[in-house]
Amino acid sequence: MAAHTQLMIQLTVSSILIAGTTFLHAIFVAFGAAILRGVSARMWGPIRFVRDSLALSVLALLLMFAHFIEIVMWAAAFIQLDLFTTWEKAIYFSAVSYTTLGFGDVLLPERWGLLAGASAANGLLLFGLSAAFLVEASAKLRLGGEP
Repeated sequence: MAAHTQLMIQLTVSSILIAGTTFLHAIFVAFGAAILRGVSARMWGPIRFVRDSLALSVLALLLMFAHFIEIVMWAAAFIQLDLFTTWEKAIYFSAVSYTTLGFGDVLLPERWGLLAGASAANGLLLFGLSAAFLVEASAKLRLGGEP
């Protein structure tokens, strides 16, 4: 396969995955905001600390679930491209790459290396979005507003 063809395949796969995971993450953020708007004012008890802590915990777990799905999406692509033979290795590599941890004990073939960088950039962007949303939700709860 020509080098430019391989590059175009990697760019196409990366672009599709980045677009898909970003859209999915935006849905989870919007869903989290809707849940907090609807539930935060109705949570039990006059103890605001408990209410706010529970609301932020639920949101954090929701966002972590989104990240897990996004990691599995990358792993599924790696399996489809025959880059890994087991889901365990595909998910492990995907998680290590997506979180930018990069142990280096499991690697993609050299000609597929761009996918690892794209996965890392994608994870960095989406973890940043999650962090920004949690900070904003925390500030709004602290100030008595709705996220």
